[in-house]
Amino acid sequence: MIRTFIALPLSDTVKQALEETILSLRRRIDARWVRRDAMHLTLKFLGDIQEDLVPALGQGLDAICAVCPEMDFSLDALGAFPGHKRARVIWVSLNGAVKELASLAAQVDRLCGRYGIQPETRAFRAHITLGRLKTPTMVELEAMIPGRQFNVAEARLYRSELLREGPRYTILHVSRLGG
Repeated sequence: MIRTFIALPLSDTVKQALEETILSLRRRIDARWVRRDAMHLTLKFLGDIQEDLVPALGQGLDAICAVCPEMDFSLDALGAFPGHKRARVIWVSLNGAVKELASLAAQVDRLCGRYGIQPETRAFRAHITLGRLKTPTMVELEAMIPGRQFNVAEARLYRSELLREGPRYTILHVSRLGG
């Protein structure tokens, strides 16, 4: 079994902007912050799957992405799950092709369901995770987000290994948007 997820990669300029935001938050909030090399835009967390499912999931992802055009986004505002009063996760929201992204996430969810992977029960919310808090904490999220615009041209199936120094992600498959 391997732990997996499907996500969209982020450009280096976006990662740099997010790192700057994390630096300003780090002074005030004690959290496990996402490392630059681990930043991404999650479409679906699959959890543990049989490794022999990777080729079929890759082919299905290719078919979905072939008819989905590249997407343009910009970084928007900071938020927290489940909310600011008892935050567990700090994230940044997106502007741009968020409806198209939600549609892509729904298609990926249906694809995964064909292979026995549990469907998502929560509504999709386009976001990039910046950090996780150890205990629910009230947070003030008044950091400036550089309004970086970026394009996404591919989706990736990743393996996630949880290590003491943080997760290590390995790309298992890449699917181009728009064929």
